[in-house]
Amino acid sequence: MDNMIGKRLDGRYELMELIGTGGMADIFKAKDITEDKIVAVKILKNEFAGSEDFLRRFRNESKAIALLSHPNIVKIFDVGFSEQIQFIVMEYIDGISLAEYIKLQGVLKWKDAVYFTVQILRALQHAHDRGIVHRDIKSQNIMMLPDGTIKVMDFGIARFNRETDKTLSEKAIGSVHYISPEQARGEMTDEKSDIYSVGVMLYEMLTGQKPFDGDTPVAIALQHMQTPPKMPREINSSIPEGLEEITIKAMQKEPSQRYQTSGEMINDIEEFKKDPSIVFEYKYFSTDGTTKYFDKVTDKNDSKVGTALATEIDDEDLYEEDDEDEIEERKSPLLPILFAVASVFVIMTAWLIFKIVTGNIPTDSGNVDEAIMPNLIGKTYEQVQTEYPWMRLEVQRKWSTEFEEFKVMDQLTPAGRSIKKSTLITIVISNGPKEIEIENLTNLNAEDAKRKLEKAGLKVKFIKSESDDIPEGYVIKTDPSATSKVDEGTEVKVYVSLGKGEKVVNVPSFIGKTLEEAQTLADEKKLILKVIYGSSNEYEKGQIIKQSVDENSMVNQETEIEVTVCDGKAVVNETTIEFELPSGIENTGTFLFEYFKDGIKFKEEERDMSVNAGDTISFDVKGSEKIKYIVKITNVEDESLSGKLLEVEVDFTKETPEQDILSYKVELFSKLVYVAPETTTPEPPETTTPPATETDPPVTETDPPATETDPPATETDPPATETAPPATETDPPATETDPPATETDPPAPETPASVQQEVPASV
Repeated sequence: MDNMIGKRLDGRYELMELIGTGGMADIFKAKDITEDKIVAVKILKNEFAGSEDFLRRFRNESKAIALLSHPNIVKIFDVGFSEQIQFIVMEYIDGISLAEYIKLQGVLKWKDAVYFTVQILRALQHAHDRGIVHRDIKSQNIMMLPDGTIKVMDFGIARFNRETDKTLSEKAIGSVHYISPEQARGEMTDEKSDIYSVGVMLYEMLTGQKPFDGDTPVAIALQHMQTPPKMPREINSSIPEGLEEITIKAMQKEPSQRYQTSGEMINDIEEFKKDPSIVFEYKYFSTDGTTKYFDKVTDKNDSKVGTALATEIDDEDLYEEDDEDEIEERKSPLLPILFAVASVFVIMTAWLIFKIVTGNIPTDSGNVDEAIMPNLIGKTYEQVQTEYPWMRLEVQRKWSTEFEEFKVMDQLTPAGRSIKKSTLITIVISNGPKEIEIENLTNLNAEDAKRKLEKAGLKVKFIKSESDDIPEGYVIKTDPSATSKVDEGTEVKVYVSLGKGEKVVNVPSFIGKTLEEAQTLADEKKLILKVIYGSSNEYEKGQIIKQSVDENSMVNQETEIEVTVCDGKAVVNETTIEFELPSGIENTGTFLFEYFKDGIKFKEEERDMSVNAGDTISFDVKGSEKIKYIVKITNVEDESLSGKLLEVEVDFTKETPEQDILSYKVELFSKLVYVAPETTTPEPPETTTPPATETDPPVTETDPPATETDPPATETDPPATETAPPATETDPPATETDPPATETDPPAPETPASVQQEVPASV
């Protein structure tokens, strides 16, 4: 393309140098002779000039995209068409792509990631409000200026490329690492596809890696359709939980579960910025309300879709590597930029220190020539003039559904920047919602009507209705009616014909009913049942366990609904039972662990608590009904010391088995302690005189039985009872001679009695 250097397009744009090239176009740095400024000119390659349909769509869409005007969107100044050349003239960006910045930084600080994401979302919101969907959002298409300003590039350009004869019409697929599931399936896409791609970029910024990767592009696309992403906090634990939730919600595989607009996602981010500890507690696709974040794969025959992608679309045409697929913009040398930034920082720091030392720091009162730029957004034009009479204003006017008429909706000089009061400040004043006249869309295809209304800035709601005159799929009428004038953003009801004689019916619930009962209901609604068979633990044989169309859905009569009938076979589910051994019980000895399933032992093992204290014990189980498991422990030194440690019931009838712990007695380890018998020889009596006193109670305890046998004599001979104490006093000498025998005997009588009181009943 060097032969293009020096040529002048339309007598106005002089090509200076080639700064980028890609599969669709070449980009030149050029000079706009008329405006005396540097621009970028994207020239389409000759291979795209052979399709009249492509050129027609390219011209129409380019004109629409050229109307976009937002600080975060690369501005398109002009488009040119001729038989020899087609080109786009746009803003020249001297910066680096977000992809290069992520590669340089590795993992971005979450505050920087949020700052960039909000700018991208505001750009998309501006485009979506005007009916324009990007369809190829990725970090290579996001340019970053040295001051951190984000510029989104290539609105609609990728779409044109996908609509050539190389790919399937209306099945545009963007870069594979950022592609939305519906794009991968070849379905119609809207603004929610862009939101998914933004979620992927936010994930990449926070973790330093893409959520899905693989050996082939098709493998990556299938992961977007089927595989839940790894949670960002598992990769980078410093990510706040609320920001993780925002990321995962944007990446939901089902479009209805994502943020529906860029504005919704911005609102959540703003709430998070106010309180970074916020937790939104989003839950997705959970049957019991407990599973956070993870997607449930939708039953859309994704494997067949993936196969179709692999066979119908050539990998090299559709899924080129990110660095090769997109036009590589000229990159500013990084080191010079960083050096320049560092130099400016050093100079400004030195200047500030000098001003502090000399006491000459400028303020609004001290230096009348300088001021801090205020935030004007949301103020009326009159308020700005009243509050800042010194400000020189240049006013631009734009339509807006977000800002009321006469309010400032944008300012080109950011708030907080130090400026001279003589600086000309450009502000954008809202004209309020644009008034739009609704076209007559009768007899127009519904999808074409939708595109027209959305392009005009209106929202669309389809309502199906019978018609004898209008063919199926075509517009009967609109509400508000044709020629009515409404504000931009108004929802227009579009009545679409179902065709002659067709009726819409409400789908009943077939779940739990027999096939005969379901057939009766289907006949009443004039629906067709397609029967297949499957297994279930919840339903009996012959009952319907699943239906392909949800109950209360509105469908045409004669619609085929697939129902799954239980074949009577049980579904075997698996799970793992875990329990933790307590710590601080190291001296309780070795125990035999025995595992029982509904009373039948299936496993045993020994564990030394001096080694295993504090360990987590687990064992795998499976079944198809409710089963009770018991873990029994026995002290190996004394098998009589045993007890039931754990009792848990597992309900295998659930797809995810539920565990109910009936009892767990960790205190058994301290109670089931084996005490070894004493084997030492007792000391001589004279050294144990004090203990002898302590051993008197046993002797005293042996007296009561004799006392209990004496009562008859006591009752008939009271004097003898009164003389008994002296005899008692003469007993101690005999008691003193007994201790040796008493000391050697205790282990035999006392140990069983002590243990017998503490050991719980065994299983």
